[in-house]
Amino acid sequence: MLFTAATRTSTNVRLIQATVPPEIFPDVKRVLDERGIDYFATHETGTDEYEAVLYVSIPEEEVESVLEALYETGLGSDDHVVLINTEVDIFGHADGATAGDGGHARIASAELEGKTADLIPDLRTFVTMMILSTIVATTGVLLDSSAVVVGSMVLAPLFGPAVSTSVGTVIDESDLFWDGVRFQALGVVLAIASASVFAWVMKTTYLLPSGFALTAAPQIVERLSPDLLSLVVALVAGMAGVISIATAAGRALVGVMMAAALLPPAAIVGIGIAWWEPAVAIQSSVLLAVNILAINFAGLVTLWYLGYRPQSWIQVPQTRRALLKRGGTLFVAILVVSAFLFNVTYADAKRSQLEDAIEEDVSTLIDAESYGNVSLVDVKVEQDRTSLNNRTEKVMITLGRPPSEQHSELHQKIRTTVQQRVGHNLTVEIHVTLVIDG
Repeated sequence: MLFTAATRTSTNVRLIQATVPPEIFPDVKRVLDERGIDYFATHETGTDEYEAVLYVSIPEEEVESVLEALYETGLGSDDHVVLINTEVDIFGHADGATAGDGGHARIASAELEGKTADLIPDLRTFVTMMILSTIVATTGVLLDSSAVVVGSMVLAPLFGPAVSTSVGTVIDESDLFWDGVRFQALGVVLAIASASVFAWVMKTTYLLPSGFALTAAPQIVERLSPDLLSLVVALVAGMAGVISIATAAGRALVGVMMAAALLPPAAIVGIGIAWWEPAVAIQSSVLLAVNILAINFAGLVTLWYLGYRPQSWIQVPQTRRALLKRGGTLFVAILVVSAFLFNVTYADAKRSQLEDAIEEDVSTLIDAESYGNVSLVDVKVEQDRTSLNNRTEKVMITLGRPPSEQHSELHQKIRTTVQQRVGHNLTVEIHVTLVIDG
């Protein structure tokens, strides 16, 4: 792809500044000339070790291929190479650089490493922001306020640690990898602990509305039985996270998406502990574990797919082994933990099938008994979301009939039919909607 100054000027320009030894200076010039890249070189007078200081202005997506070409000429770790983020090439000369491989428009590995490291805050800031964001998330969950929960995701400093493990693995930077692991583990512990303490305070000081029921809170119920779509969300969050930092596209918004997969489940684990509801804590813990594993796995695969490798080709085989080992471990762990998600998805499918079967049974009963003016409006099956087996505990049936007809015996027949279909005793609620012929 050819970028020309006649059509636009690049707003994402990088300036490579490098000291070049005399023995490779001709090769460096040849490589840049072959690529049609404008450059400037000033003679180095401070030392005989270097022939010149090289200045190369190129679009950010071409930095990786240009650096690789310079490394192949002999430029190495003993030389000084600086990557500077410039605002704009006013006359568009940097746009004359051609793509190295026609691949994805992404930043260089060195720049990726630096940006990722910058995303990890200092320890005191991280601890403070995690506690504050968890308190906000816990409040939003207990009060069923989606706006408050979303606000907590903006505060959570989880984006940097979440992508650091993937970046550290792919470019073979062990310090970056272990920083990500430590901060992720610390973040989970802080979130659960602070949510537990804050929820306990809210419970014991009666700050919640009267009649509050933990297992009836919508923000909690929707996360007690996560299905396979929850895994899809986490995988997409991990992919979007590394793509956003690799292309500098919308990192703040993607960070919110990652926090959405991690912070509310962690807060609900703490709430379950504060209320001493083991089922709530365990089921939300499963969702939290799946999301953490999926985000890290998706990040690894996506970065490798984008073509990121260590700067030294000698490190590539070692990095590939580490990637396969860590990626394989994450994949197996996802399969193990996702067994719960498969169970929930299966239970939801069975519930839908049960609703259809009950609807057919009740319709057949109404037709057979000649209740001509009675119609079946709706059938809804409710499962016990706090139990691990998702046992059916209630069936709600809505009938439509004229005001002049009672048919109390029909209600009992419907209850008997439903219990025979389900196979155990349960609550059968029958609601009546009056239908007035117009």
